Amino acid sequence: MTERSSVDIAGDAAATAAYVAAITAELSRLARSHGFSTLAYVLDMARQEARALADSVSSAGPGSADAEPR
Repeated sequence: MTERSSVDIAGDAAATAAYVAAITAELSRLARSHGFSTLAYVLDMARQEARALADSVSSAGPGSADAEPR
């Protein structure tokens, strides 16, 4: 897992969402390896949402109304 401080990502919504996607992917793998299938599923859903937000925010660009989080 890549370590990033909150200072690095605090001002960048796309980077924050991408970081959340990376963390939840790691947590999902960990949960699945211990047989926590429901938890792994929920983390996978969170990862997909974070990835979609990262893609949406980065494609909308700064200052766009579409860049606002849901």
